[in-house]
Amino acid sequence: MNKPFLLEIGTEELPAAYLAPYCDQLLRLLTEEFKKASLDAKGIETHSTPRRLVFFCKSLADRQPVKEEDVKGPPAAIAFQNGAPTRAATAFAGKCGLPLEQIQTRSFDGKDYLFARVTRGGGQTVDLLEALIPAVIRQLRSPKSMRWEDKPTLFARPIRWIAALYDKAVIPAELDGLVAGNITYGQRFLSPKPVKLQSARLGAFEKKLRKAHVILRHDERVAAITSQLLAHGAREDRIDRGLVNVCADLVEWPSVVRGSFPAAMLELPEPVLMTSLKKHQKSFLVYDEDGKVAPGFLAVANNDLADEARIRSGYERVVVARLADAKFFWDEDRERTLADRVEGLKSVVFQEKLGTYFEKTGRVQGLATFIADAAGKGEAAHDAARAAFLSRADLTTAMVFEFPELQGIMGRVYARAADSEPASVADAIEEMYQPRGADDALPKSLPGALLSVADKADTIAGCISIGFGPSGSGDPYALRRQALGLLRILCQHQLHLDLAALMRRALEPFAAHASAKTFDDILQLLRGRFETVLKDAGVRYDIVNAVLSSGWNDVAAAFDKARQLTALAATDAFRKACTVVERCHNITREADVPAGAVDTAAFVLPLETALWQQWQTVARSVRAAVEGNDIAAALATLAGSFHDTLHQYFDTVRVNEDDQALRANRQRVVRAIRDELVARIADLAQVVFEGEQAKPCER
Repeated sequence: MNKPFLLEIGTEELPAAYLAPYCDQLLRLLTEEFKKASLDAKGIETHSTPRRLVFFCKSLADRQPVKEEDVKGPPAAIAFQNGAPTRAATAFAGKCGLPLEQIQTRSFDGKDYLFARVTRGGGQTVDLLEALIPAVIRQLRSPKSMRWEDKPTLFARPIRWIAALYDKAVIPAELDGLVAGNITYGQRFLSPKPVKLQSARLGAFEKKLRKAHVILRHDERVAAITSQLLAHGAREDRIDRGLVNVCADLVEWPSVVRGSFPAAMLELPEPVLMTSLKKHQKSFLVYDEDGKVAPGFLAVANNDLADEARIRSGYERVVVARLADAKFFWDEDRERTLADRVEGLKSVVFQEKLGTYFEKTGRVQGLATFIADAAGKGEAAHDAARAAFLSRADLTTAMVFEFPELQGIMGRVYARAADSEPASVADAIEEMYQPRGADDALPKSLPGALLSVADKADTIAGCISIGFGPSGSGDPYALRRQALGLLRILCQHQLHLDLAALMRRALEPFAAHASAKTFDDILQLLRGRFETVLKDAGVRYDIVNAVLSSGWNDVAAAFDKARQLTALAATDAFRKACTVVERCHNITREADVPAGAVDTAAFVLPLETALWQQWQTVARSVRAAVEGNDIAAALATLAGSFHDTLHQYFDTVRVNEDDQALRANRQRVVRAIRDELVARIADLAQVVFEGEQAKPCER
């Protein structure tokens, strides 16, 4: 019979960042133990609050299944000497828990061995859990685990109670002298008295906790916080969802309190107000009816606000003091322009072997101009170069020193407030850091896109040149993210340039560090990330292979081509075009085609001349369609009469003729068609249709 099982580990307040990893570990470890013990377990879930970790299994078998199995022992010749059992025989019997008389001898692979019929399982779940619970708790780990009160178990905070029930039965598991029972506790201050549990039913457990001012489920605490924030003046589109999640892991009974600060503090930019409140008090900004920042904040208290005035006053004292610090930084920083601060970057190290941020600024400035010229975006070169010059200057400001997460953002703000730079330059300074993560926005402006690509190219080239490229799970300078951002920007802004030339240019300042394989390592990183970009855009794996095999040096063009091919994949023209390339590929795949041009005078059959003449027209049409970014027209050209002529050619003409000269010329014809189509469109021979096996990507 299956019954519910509930385990609660009660602790002092745990750090918010530890709750999810602890729950993941608890889920994994107990699930693995149930599987090892052959215990049927269904309906498993975990929950957490700052003071508790909860594991619940809706249906757990009450005992192990009984199994009989044969255990093979030592060879009989070793187990018995002169008819008497040896130590090997008695040890095997003892291991199996059987008297020697019940040990059998059987033939196995032509040799006699000892065998024992052993019964396993059948253990009561309550007995197994008693030993299993402390063993699992001892395996839980956090970034900072320590021993408390001379107890041997390592844990992030002291464990104060354990509640463990299997249906209505208490599991008396013991951990360092602490015996599990059926007692839990509510919110520390609002419901400090013990709460008795009658069973392991999760619904009843949640109701008792809620009466004791504890909301067990994280998503319910998030919903409660969000609704209260909106009711007190927060704007839904500006609520920091990440901060809401953090707050939900800091409280058990969330109550939002609204406080205020002097209106003079509204002189501070919104990002500064928001960051100061978030960092120091985990609080949110308030907005008026017009959507403007109001002189107030919202804090999430772990209380019922019975003494709201006192709670508000405590928050306000801290918030006002912290905002006063920010106001001091703001006033002091604006006394100098960003341009005046650039010289100070000579004392700010980027990386020991790669120099200072002053040196990086110069490299990025040159790269931004190079990229603008290479992509034919000369109109944005001046703004991109100016933004590059100012881009790191905010690292020397007091505000960024206090709030490092504002770098780039304050660069934009100060560029306007202190330097009176045009918006195009100021915006590019902030956009240089974009995207900051996988889901972050890309630069909107062209100068920002050029600057971001330049900065990322410099970082990638520099770090790989000194041996700090990504390997396995290690990526200390986030080069995979940098590469992904660089490629996404090239695609979104349609920056058509020679990627290899860009990375060679970026690598030039690091020639002293680079090895013979550095450039290849850079391209390998970029190629792998470009595969990710294409797959994230919904491009099929076989089309990804086809496009990459034909060349991806112009990333923007390859990306657009891949998306067009994906959109056309279900059409008859696509299938016919693939057949054209595949037949040309297959017949010359293993052939050592001699170098040289096609000799039209060597044609013997009229069909050879007809095919070649038609191909000249088709090649021009395909070339024009591709240059006009119309892949559909290129495929339609291949799928027309040329498709039928080519099939007739292969069905009628023997390409691999015995005559060496004739064979070589015909192979050149087929290879010329194949190479032109692969170079112009993609290696469509790699496309897999339903019912076919996947084809290896030709690198």
